[in-house]
Amino acid sequence: ESAAVGLMAGRFATADTNGQTLSPPPLTTSMGALLNHITTGANAETFQPMNVNFGLFPPLPATQERLGGKERKKAYTQRALTDFAGWIAGNAVLAA
Repeated sequence: ESAAVGLMAGRFATADTNGQTLSPPPLTTSMGALLNHITTGANAETFQPMNVNFGLFPPLPATQERLGGKERKKAYTQRALTDFAGWIAGNAVLAA
């Protein structure tokens, strides 16, 4: 989690320095879910850091939510990989 947040901070700082805008990672990814957890709706007085867990991710479509635990986790993971690849591709200038 610390490395992920550090990587995001570096990418956002690089974009800012270069006069670019970097969209946040999708909420369906670990990085996006963590960023969402620490930046939205957090009350500074009661905030608790959190490790990545599937509870931070938006729900899967209803048809996939009914899958068994192992298959449901695979569905979360596949969605995250697909969405993360799209995010990286959309920010290719910074990825080079």
